[in-house]
Order: sequence, then C-alpha cells, then structure tokens
Amino acid sequence: MANESGTWIMHGVAENDPRCLHTVEEAVTYINEVGFLPLLKNEIPDFSLEERTVPEYWWSGDPKHDPWEWRKLIAGSQKAAYGKFFDKKAGFISKEWFPYFANYRRDGYDFDALWDDEKASMRQKKIMDLFAEENADAELYSFEVKQKAGFGKEGEKNFEGTITVLQMKNYLCMHDFRQRKNKKGEDYGWAIAVYSTPEHLWGYDHVTSAYKEDPMKSWKRIVKRMNDRYPKVTDAQIRRVAGISGEGSMAPGRKSKRTWQKDWIIPANPQYYNVVGAFEESNIVTWKQSSDIHVGDMIYMYVAAPYSAILYKCRAIEVDIPRQYSDDNLTVKTAMSLELLEKFEPGVWTLERIRQFGVYAVRGPRSMPGELKREMMNDEADE
Repeated sequence: MANESGTWIMHGVAENDPRCLHTVEEAVTYINEVGFLPLLKNEIPDFSLEERTVPEYWWSGDPKHDPWEWRKLIAGSQKAAYGKFFDKKAGFISKEWFPYFANYRRDGYDFDALWDDEKASMRQKKIMDLFAEENADAELYSFEVKQKAGFGKEGEKNFEGTITVLQMKNYLCMHDFRQRKNKKGEDYGWAIAVYSTPEHLWGYDHVTSAYKEDPMKSWKRIVKRMNDRYPKVTDAQIRRVAGISGEGSMAPGRKSKRTWQKDWIIPANPQYYNVVGAFEESNIVTWKQSSDIHVGDMIYMYVAAPYSAILYKCRAIEVDIPRQYSDDNLTVKTAMSLELLEKFEPGVWTLERIRQFGVYAVRGPRSMPGELKREMMNDEADE
C-alpha cells in the first residue's frame, strides 16, 4: 500500500519473529501447508505472503531474501501454481488444492466446452486457442500471447483484463519468468511472465481430478479451509478474495431468451447412478440440470467408463424442476425430465470417435458440435 508521498509501505514481520519466512523453501512449505495464499496483503488479516516476510527485503533484487524474486522461483519450480488467482491479484495455489479451485471456478467446464456453451468471450477464445490441442504444452511470453492473439492498437482491446479473467477461472497461470533472447540467443532485459495452462504444469488428469464432484462442494471445501485457518474471516471476505465473479456465466435460476432448439452433450457416470438400468425401466428419467437447457432441446448422453461413449439421444420435456439432493458425489438443486428418443450401441459413438469432432472430454454439459450432429444424422440416414 502506498502512503501520501507515493512510497510503497509493506506489512510484514521482524526477521526474528517465529512467523517469519526466511527462504523460498520455507515459503513453498508454508503455501503447501495453507493450500492457497495471495502474494500481497488483502482484507483478510495474515492471509498473504507479504505478512509473513521482512518488509525491508522486498524489491531488493536478492533472490535469497526478496519475496518478490521468490514468486519467480516458485512459479518456475512447479511446486505451486502462480497467477492472478485472488480478486484479480497475484497469489499461489498448491498442487493439492488446485483441482478444487479449477472445478469451482470452471464450473466443471473445460475451455472448449465453455466456448461451445457461449460462456466465454471471443477475446478469451483467441488467447486460449494458442494453448489448444497440438499447442497444449505451449509456454508463451506475455508479449507473445498479446501479439499472437491479435491484441494491440489495431486489434483487440483489454488484453490485461482478458488474461486476468482466464487466470481467475484457472485456465491459465504464470508458468515462469524469463528474460527475452536476442538474435544470438543471449538473455537481455527484465524477466517477463511466461504463460501456460495448469494442465501443462501438472497434467490434465490431476487438474481435472475434482470434476467428479459438484462445483459447490469444491467451494465448500475452500470455505471450510479458510474458516479453519482464519476463524474471524467473514463469508463476504471469503467470497471477495477467494471467490470469482459470475462473468461469462448464467446467473443461477436465470434463463436466456433463446427461442431456438439447442443440442447438448451431457455426462453420466454409471459409478454414481445406473443410467443404463434407468432407461431399461422407463423412457423418461429425471436428471440433474446445470445449464441453460430449454424444453425441446436435444440431449445426447455420454456415459463414462466402462462405456466411454454417447449411448442415448433424449428430448428435454420439462426443465427447472426444484430438487434438493446431496450425497458424497452429487448435489442437485435443479432437475429436468428427459424423454428417450434413441439408443446407440456402445461401440459406435465412442470417445475416440467423437474426438475427431472436437469433443476431447465431457466433464460437464456442452453444446453439440455441428459437424458431430451431422455425422450422427448421416449414420441414421444410412441405416
């Protein structure tokens, strides 16, 4: 925080204080102990790296003592994710806790599904396209992301705001800080942020490992952690600092004014509910609703392992049914009734096959790609 003269005032502890973190190794240990931690002081007392370090060491340029330098070392070490994760400000999330943040903040959506479901902006898509498919392991300087995504004087505006939102939603992180290289391959200038996806840091399976639970359950884990560590924290403070705005998503209970039929792919996990048995008993089932689904929309149900395939085509005949249900694996607040229209053999619309049409995973409700729908209709016509 700056005083009236413009001098930045740091809030920390004395070097001999038992709470003081003296080295980057101690900082990493503390971040993993807490689980997630903003870099700088915020409205929650003691919830920052700043408040656990010596104020005089900040911006000294000495990587042994300077916490500002530590952030670069921690980001590059992959021992914690670093990015603008807390109220659009920088901080760390441990490997253990990142899946819960990703599940809550992504609402169970991989980015391609978020785009398909019209919950991401074109500016966000232009950035995320740089890290898609064959570029999934890309590591790009911030200036490279800006240039390649078409931001600048003659292009898209608000690069900083857009890339901050993607970090807040845990689709991107600052993978490292590196100097640029000249034509001779020599380093020069200041170290610049290098972006990548968290999946590049720790692998897709780990980052998405909490997708199996309801996003609100992941949020409750985060809230409990905050309450356990900081007993005086208020719910409002937790929401402001550790939560995320609803930008780009439909507010709960609010439907769009869409008047056309939409086609969806939704997941079903037979480990939690015997959907195969349910459709053998009846051609109408009640199912959890977590998206902007309207009566008349077509629902293609992807059933997870051991099937890993689209098995059912249904029509939504009733939506927005109030329903209160919760167990260790599922929380339902709104339900819908689905009428079975067609069954597919397990070996036909497999995950391997639908990947050819851009469906790499079905972690949450997503729009049906037009090419995939046309292929399925062609198959029906050939029969």
